[in-house]
Amino acid sequence: MGAYTETKTLADCTVGDRWVGISEITATINGETPGPNLERVVLTFRLGQAIYALDSDDGDIEITDADAWECSIAARDDFLPRAGLWNWEMAFYFGDDSCWTLYKGQIRVWDDLD
Repeated sequence: MGAYTETKTLADCTVGDRWVGISEITATINGETPGPNLERVVLTFRLGQAIYALDSDDGDIEITDADAWECSIAARDDFLPRAGLWNWEMAFYFGDDSCWTLYKGQIRVWDDLD
């Protein structure tokens, strides 16, 4: 990850509950939209050896404006499968498969009490 990667907070969730998604993301570097058109977005979650990824190439993330580097992630029923503190990062692809990992953070997933 580059020194420009920002830490963001995602709200906690519970195993088995519907995740609310992210209504809109506008990717910037130092407050500016990067120059080349956005081609792909990948959001990857990790907990130990477990990996869960959402990818715009698979339809999990919608690029709503490639010029402005805007995207969204719809709410989903199928989300992180186990409790714990998951690390995540969001990578933005452009040009000839160049990539900037612009956002990272952690999300707490709680056990369902039932």
